[in-house]
Amino acid sequence: MQRTRHFIRSVILTALAFPLIACATIDSTADAPSVAANERVRAGQQHPQVVAQFGGAVEGPLGTYVSSVGERVAAAAGIPGQCTFTVINSDVVNAFAVPGCYIYITRGLLAIMNSEDELASVLGHEVGHVVADHSARRQNTATMTTLGAIVAGVLTGSGDIAQLAGQAGQLYALNYSRDQEYEADDLGVRYLLTNGYNAYAAADMLHALGLNDALTTRTSQRDTASAIPAWARTHPLSADRVTRATGRAQAAGAVRGAPPERTQPYLQAISGMIYGDDPAQGFVNGRTFAHPGMRIAFDAPQGFTLTNTTTAVLIAGPNNARAQFSGGVLPSEGLEAYANARLRQLIGQARAQIGQAQRSTTNGLETVSIPARAQTQQGQIVDVSVTAYRVNDRVYHFLTLAPQGGGAAMTPMLGSMRTLTTQQAAALRPRRIELVQVGARDTAQSLSRRMAYDDYQLERFLAINGLDSASALRAGEAVKIVTYAR
Repeated sequence: MQRTRHFIRSVILTALAFPLIACATIDSTADAPSVAANERVRAGQQHPQVVAQFGGAVEGPLGTYVSSVGERVAAAAGIPGQCTFTVINSDVVNAFAVPGCYIYITRGLLAIMNSEDELASVLGHEVGHVVADHSARRQNTATMTTLGAIVAGVLTGSGDIAQLAGQAGQLYALNYSRDQEYEADDLGVRYLLTNGYNAYAAADMLHALGLNDALTTRTSQRDTASAIPAWARTHPLSADRVTRATGRAQAAGAVRGAPPERTQPYLQAISGMIYGDDPAQGFVNGRTFAHPGMRIAFDAPQGFTLTNTTTAVLIAGPNNARAQFSGGVLPSEGLEAYANARLRQLIGQARAQIGQAQRSTTNGLETVSIPARAQTQQGQIVDVSVTAYRVNDRVYHFLTLAPQGGGAAMTPMLGSMRTLTTQQAAALRPRRIELVQVGARDTAQSLSRRMAYDDYQLERFLAINGLDSASALRAGEAVKIVTYAR
């Protein structure tokens, strides 16, 4: 999906979709589990919007493969043919379900798995929530970020600012209870056994998530809480869950290596899959965002982080400073009219003082910036602004929000907006997963040097292969590396 599409529709869909990220209601009047027909119909109607919001669907052989594994899980759960499984084109590590048993899993989560058994364990966990009817018994889902809670009571009617306040575009987060998580874990292990998978795969998957969490924390230089992937936030990860999943496998009489986990079909299925950012959505490299197709780039300030989504780049910094970058078609009325329209949508009906539009140039680009100050219902003051740039017949803009006086921290970013040369755009290459066979003299260190990264090569290699630093490689086995797409 192209980022140049206006993102208001996307924001509205986010607000609609996230309350739906729950488990389907099961018809309790039936002797066997079944997904309510009306919820299947409703989920099917919303499915195109959910897919579009979260990056589009990955179809073809990979999508078919994941669906086939999911169907085996659904059959083991007693609801064959009643679930729909979709791979989402996002590098965020996540999986979720909506009422009607539409289950979604991202390629970001697929990338850190290493067997079909692990895939079945995650899909089984989601189906477990469905079968256990946790949607009717889950805890409050409308938990917003602190900044979002402030803004939501003030800038009513503004989807833009709600999106801006959310963490990584997530306005709502599921809060399953510990007992619900354990119940879904137990059901997932049961489905693994029913299908002849290795029951230890659930623990292996949770361990892989832990390795990925540690890598994300280290490479992003963020605190652990903010670096935890979406799936681990909505399904809290803990050492206790790993230990418990191992205990459940042992209690079921499962043997650690028997049956062996089905690594080969899984690795073949994800071979060649995009790793990290999709070129159509641009690239985040540290604090820099660059888009080869649009030939634009900007840099976030020191201490800020970037989250790339299908329709916008979300920027988060210290002291609740937030920004969002997106764009659209330049209207016939001109750049200032565009900036004014974005600001009005940003503010909504809130009481605000709007400053004068300021015209300038930024690295040769025509620029219009409009500042404003809004008051919350609690009397707090927030500074907001829209800064728009003309690039040929397109327009790109930042929405910024910060506590009073805090907007200056984002000034360097607003001044970094620039166009890319043909050579600079061509240098932006997507990464893909490649399979290699371990040779007799290969080590984790030697193979990691083939990773398409300049930093943390060994750590990245170990994490995507679910390996601890002390793990030994076996000659002849297939492992994943990340290379630039040819």
